[in-house]
Amino acid sequence: MADHLDDQEQLEALRRWWKQYGASLALALVLGVGGWFGWQQWQQARESRAQAASLVYEEMMSAVAGAPVEELAEDALRTVLDRAEELRTDYADTQYGALAGLMLARLAVARGDFDDAAGLLRAVAERDDDPELALLARLRLVRVLSAQEQYDEALAQATPEAPAQLAAEFAEARGDIHYLRGDLDAAREAYQIAVAAAGGGGNGLLVALLRIKLEQLQPEPALVEDAS
Repeated sequence: MADHLDDQEQLEALRRWWKQYGASLALALVLGVGGWFGWQQWQQARESRAQAASLVYEEMMSAVAGAPVEELAEDALRTVLDRAEELRTDYADTQYGALAGLMLARLAVARGDFDDAAGLLRAVAERDDDPELALLARLRLVRVLSAQEQYDEALAQATPEAPAQLAAEFAEARGDIHYLRGDLDAAREAYQIAVAAAGGGGNGLLVALLRIKLEQLQPEPALVEDAS
């Protein structure tokens, strides 16, 4: 009988505890489990979108198949344009959306539409989710702006604070801009900075090109008149 009373008392105590705390505990459990499942579903959806974007990107690049974009056949060009626009529209928040922007900018340059190319490159350069791609887009934007003779903006984009892996390329771009503006001293200085930045990077082709540019900027030797 005593055991029965103990059980009954424990049951009543449990009921009172549940009445006081049970609802909050149940809510916490639901929120916790729901949050975990929500996180899992979000991760799975994100991975699924990335995989889908990857397939679209592969189709785009297969259409290029190593050929220069200027020489793409009409059907291949249409495939590249369609897949690139799909990536930029449906997968804009992925890296593939940014890569599609770079591809469309290449095609715009190939057809001489520098305004369109600049707009596409600015969109990628302003992204903050992929600093490396943004920096590459900014370097290409500098080249496009130079082709448009927008030298002031090109110099503003060709920041000297570029990370080491692109420091030489940005310095070369600044040198080219100064050269096009006729400021040969500034061009020479920028090329020298580029050579120093590229010297230890194993980019022999870039160094060779920079040295050629520097040789072209060497002052002509003064002619010495024959005293006789």
